[in-house]
Amino acid sequence: MNFKRRGAETGSGFQEAINRTNEGYERAGRACITRKAIPGKYLIDRGESRRGLSLPSIESLPNGGQARISSGKLNSLVKQHKVTDWRRFVPESKAEPDYGGVLAPEGRAIFYDAKTTRRDLLDFDNLHAHQIGFLENAGRFGAIAGFLVEFGKYNQIYFLPIQVLAKWRDESSRKSLPYQFFADHLSAAGPGKGFVIFDYLSAIEEQERRFGHDFSGFNHISFDVYAKRTARKLAS
Repeated sequence: MNFKRRGAETGSGFQEAINRTNEGYERAGRACITRKAIPGKYLIDRGESRRGLSLPSIESLPNGGQARISSGKLNSLVKQHKVTDWRRFVPESKAEPDYGGVLAPEGRAIFYDAKTTRRDLLDFDNLHAHQIGFLENAGRFGAIAGFLVEFGKYNQIYFLPIQVLAKWRDESSRKSLPYQFFADHLSAAGPGKGFVIFDYLSAIEEQERRFGHDFSGFNHISFDVYAKRTARKLAS
């Protein structure tokens, strides 16, 4: 299913589309999901003055929506203030994924990391072990947890639950998940309405109706057999 990625003209791609979609969810009263700030330190030379980047005041959005500054405006401010060397920013390691929040009306927690690929698979090398550990713990306590994956080649977006990823990891020797697995077993996010660019929350709800909140419905699938069969198809 194709969808028009409104807001992608700002140049920050998949994450910008997610941010816009999450703002749409908040405006509609469906969820409050925000992107986690990256903790870290900015190194300065001895004796160098510490100057910050002056940002304009940001008024709250209508209906209590999340205030934000566009990436285009931020780039413009960077140029105005002649901020040229961002390489001295040293990010600290973090266990939490990129996005987290709560869903209405029950207040159920959701945590996920965003991944995008132009290949026919999601490579496990792009998934950080400390984030997987965090997501597994969150899932055990009842939160929605996993990875929001964009397959650029197919213009499709899927939510990969951490329970499904863990089952594949434990049962299959293959260190990647093929796109065909997503297409065969998971629900693609369809286009949204209003400010929602792609409705991944509805896709999550559909998956949980089919397989249960803990995804125990996946137990009938032999991942090792599926992986070998898919590998043979790709090789032929």
